[in-house]
Amino acid sequence: MTLRTSRELMAWRPPTGWRELSREQRRAYLERHDIQIPLKPADWEQMDHDQRMAYFAWHARILSDTPDARAAKEREYRQRLRAWNVLMGWWILCLIAALGIVWGTDALGDARTGMRIGFTLFIGVGYTVAIFIPMQLTRPDRPRT
Repeated sequence: MTLRTSRELMAWRPPTGWRELSREQRRAYLERHDIQIPLKPADWEQMDHDQRMAYFAWHARILSDTPDARAAKEREYRQRLRAWNVLMGWWILCLIAALGIVWGTDALGDARTGMRIGFTLFIGVGYTVAIFIPMQLTRPDRPRT
């Protein structure tokens, strides 16, 4: 059975238990059943961009979405999340230190409470705009399985 066009290729459904097979086992299965999945199908030139991207996604899912690849993505996610948490903790510590300097010491001298409240608002708003919002936007996402 030799599949040629993208429509024929993408109509093929893998057998039960395909997700648990390694890359080598998948290739061996395809060779045993005389199934060839080319990187570019015969109708490549007639496909538009969206169809090509859908074919590439299908191709990657069929051949590359192995248990080892999913485990590697999960490990990378955990490492990035750990680094993100450490950085966020550092910025929170800096925020607490800044507020400690304003409220806990006599750094402002004879300044009144109004000036301390002003510095507190400046620190809070500055921290939120400069650090907290960008950090929330760059938080790593869990990989899709």
